[in-house]
Amino acid sequence: LSQLSKALHEKRTKYALKLSKELTERVQILKMNGATIKLVLEELNDFNESGSTRANFVAETNPGEGYFKVKDIASGGELSRILLAVRQILSNHDSISIFLFDEIDTGIGGETANCIGKALFQVATNGQVIAITHLPQIAQFADSLILVQKEIQADNKSSRTESSIKEITGKMVQKEVRAMSQLN
Repeated sequence: LSQLSKALHEKRTKYALKLSKELTERVQILKMNGATIKLVLEELNDFNESGSTRANFVAETNPGEGYFKVKDIASGGELSRILLAVRQILSNHDSISIFLFDEIDTGIGGETANCIGKALFQVATNGQVIAITHLPQIAQFADSLILVQKEIQADNKSSRTESSIKEITGKMVQKEVRAMSQLN
């Protein structure tokens, strides 16, 4: 068990370097300029169902500021972009086929949103992507859109908010994206 676990840890260490390099390249393409992502592996003295390795993703989001666990420092938008980068790398190799991205557009716009849209499109070639967005730069890459609208229904005594959804497909997708552009 010790020999197998050590061999597995060594193999993981080799691929962790490669994954770290690819993640850094991808998050920088997603406009996390200057960010560096690393997969840090720690060999444990005991065993669990997957060997004797503990893995942590760490990031230096600004050069010279040091590395910290991603879960402790990344905003919702940064987490979404890091996850998107991981999905881009792994989408050709794993069996997960549905991906949900919420807050992928937090605090971004313009060219960054366009880069994220392209990355989502790439992940969608090997699976189903559901992305919640308000940005036309991201929505333009969708095969279909689900438009969610809220309307307040009021009478003399009270008011309620009613939500409706509508699927938009085909040529109507680009028409809706143009309408989104006019709102932003």
